Amino acid sequence: MAATSSKQIVDISASIQASNDSMDWDDEDLMESGSASEEDQLFDLIVGTLEDLLMDDSFVDFQNKFMEKNCKHFSTTEDENKLIYMDIFSAYTAKVEAYIEKKLRAEIPEFNMNDFLDLLRSRPEQLEGDVFDMMASIGDFSAFKEMMVSFKQEQEGSGIDLSGLLAVTNSKSQIGVRK
Repeated sequence: MAATSSKQIVDISASIQASNDSMDWDDEDLMESGSASEEDQLFDLIVGTLEDLLMDDSFVDFQNKFMEKNCKHFSTTEDENKLIYMDIFSAYTAKVEAYIEKKLRAEIPEFNMNDFLDLLRSRPEQLEGDVFDMMASIGDFSAFKEMMVSFKQEQEGSGIDLSGLLAVTNSKSQIGVRK
């Protein structure tokens, strides 16, 4: 199988964002008659597996370990980007891509990232939903920086604490607002 470049997550992100920005369609456009082709079945299998992978605790742990190791470089008070941010972002996208590809190949032996990218490009009308939003955000530097800063604030205890706004009362499990 062909080796993947470190830009493929960014390519997926750009493909998804471009198709979402340019598409104007409704649910009827998504309905197809007849049975799904082999290509459709493979696409659905990959997307379903990808969704499971991105929601799995092991992926969350993978991300958390990366953020723990690298959040110290990010400033919670300055808006200016440091040069190291892009190096960390590049490392992040490369590691996420390798992680995703390894897991997809373990689940779907015939998986090929380049073929999947071609499938994505040929189906812009199907690139909507949580899995595609998440894939788009993985290749987005601004979203990455925001994630790193938020993680650092959480670690420092300086993030926004919303826990005091809601309280569960004992009376029939009602949720009330604290005053």
